[in-house]
Amino acid sequence: MRMLLKYSHLFVVLLILMPKLWAQEEDCRLKKETLKPLIQRFNPYFAHHKWNPKNRLEMARIGSDRVVIITQDGCKRHYTKFNLLLDPEAIVGTDSFWIAEVKSFMHKIYFGTQAYEPFQHAFEAAFIEKFRMHGINRRFNFPLGTRNFICEVRSDPTKGGRIIIEMVTFIFREKVQTRRTGIAQEQDDGWVRQQQP
Repeated sequence: MRMLLKYSHLFVVLLILMPKLWAQEEDCRLKKETLKPLIQRFNPYFAHHKWNPKNRLEMARIGSDRVVIITQDGCKRHYTKFNLLLDPEAIVGTDSFWIAEVKSFMHKIYFGTQAYEPFQHAFEAAFIEKFRMHGINRRFNFPLGTRNFICEVRSDPTKGGRIIIEMVTFIFREKVQTRRTGIAQEQDDGWVRQQQP
């Protein structure tokens, strides 16, 4: 009888939590199947570019000593994780080297699109400030508007280096669709805004 009472409480708790869990799933604002690679097909900075739509993993090379790995996920937020792996011989152990690598890396990923431009300068300024404060092999984070960044620069003389930038972007309920197809977003002057309940 005690056993039955014990599990009946658990059953009641599950009944209370289940609608909340379902509500969270229904409130997903990003369909994972709509995620696309960030690196444009004809981006001149990258070679051997591969995209796996099942796990939303993107991989490419910047020269012979740098590999880029990008993963994406999402629900209420869009999670993008950038990884830049550097061979040991590519590394110069100064702060200015790592700052230049981050600036160059982000510029190259978004080359050919307007997606990076709205937050580029704020991101670079915040990254430089936090990196100089925390240094190598220590994680740091900073918010920028609807985005939050979690960053780390790792360096090992034998294994090489790694720049990790996690970008978490909040997705509003409002859906924005272009009225005219075939026109780039930044050139489209006709927007249709749809409010979701």
